[in-house]
Amino acid sequence: MMKKAILAALAALLAWNIWLTVRVFKYTTVGTDNRTVIQNTVNGYTTDISEAADAAKASLVSVLQGAHRGSGVIISSDKDTAYIMTAAQGLQANGSAAIEFDNGITIEGKILGEDNDTGLALISIVPGFDVTALQLGDSSLISPGETVIVMGGRRSNDSALITSGTLSAPLQMELNSGTGWIANLLEADCSVNDDNIGGAMMNLSGELLGIAISKPMDGQMEMGYAVSVNEMKNVYTELKNTGTISRGNLGVTARSIAKMNSYEKSANSISLDMTSGVMISGILTGSSADGALHIGDLLTKIDEKKLLNEEELHTILFNHAAGDVLNLTVSRDGTEQQIAVTLK
Repeated sequence: MMKKAILAALAALLAWNIWLTVRVFKYTTVGTDNRTVIQNTVNGYTTDISEAADAAKASLVSVLQGAHRGSGVIISSDKDTAYIMTAAQGLQANGSAAIEFDNGITIEGKILGEDNDTGLALISIVPGFDVTALQLGDSSLISPGETVIVMGGRRSNDSALITSGTLSAPLQMELNSGTGWIANLLEADCSVNDDNIGGAMMNLSGELLGIAISKPMDGQMEMGYAVSVNEMKNVYTELKNTGTISRGNLGVTARSIAKMNSYEKSANSISLDMTSGVMISGILTGSSADGALHIGDLLTKIDEKKLLNEEELHTILFNHAAGDVLNLTVSRDGTEQQIAVTLK
């Protein structure tokens, strides 16, 4: 009797495990453009990247100039003109480049300008046919652990390089040493190389999260990096309108208070009710902030206007030039202070 009961229990446990496996992991083979894709569905959520990649390929191009072959992303279309964001690495500024589409059509593009602080360049084209801009996401809404796709334009063998990985926490880093500009970057454990540099880092919905760049000097070898789409939007507007970038550099890294959990707030003596402003987490030596701000300062207002988050701080700095004076409202050790800094 006991033996039968044990066998029955084991059979029930085995049946439960089989049901759970089918419920949680469903592996199916999907044919897409003569490719075989293993699709993994977890509780109805698919991690198959083929659908997003197929939808994005019309918005991704190859950028050719001499021996250089990189990738680019169509980010907007204005009447007869379309605009492509790419990596400036390997390009000669203020020249022209051949733009090759996924369907093999090649047209000439004009390099409008580049941004030395982020390593991005903007190219305009007049295609003479309809083009599709990639939908822009919001990099302030992403979370570590999300699956991302990195994809470039078609390679010389007529296929695009597509990789995927898991997003790490967003980074802030000075890409061009000595300028004082701290760029907002994304980092994921996926390959970025010569074939997809300048291409798109996307989420599984096919929204652009960033422009893929080469590995920063102190970046990890096995990781892929991208300039965040919110940073890119500012670069795009400035290069499109003026062809140059003129921004004021404060020289700080900052953490949005709204993104802090209760433990982080308590550890930094921040009121749990505080949901706006930024905490200064790093200061570059010799920068505008050096000697004026302290690590741990809470920056709450700029020129008497409430500061919402780190993204807004970047936008404010982008709209100022070197030599401009900003009046900062800072909370330090529980005491509010007014500090004037001259941007460099």
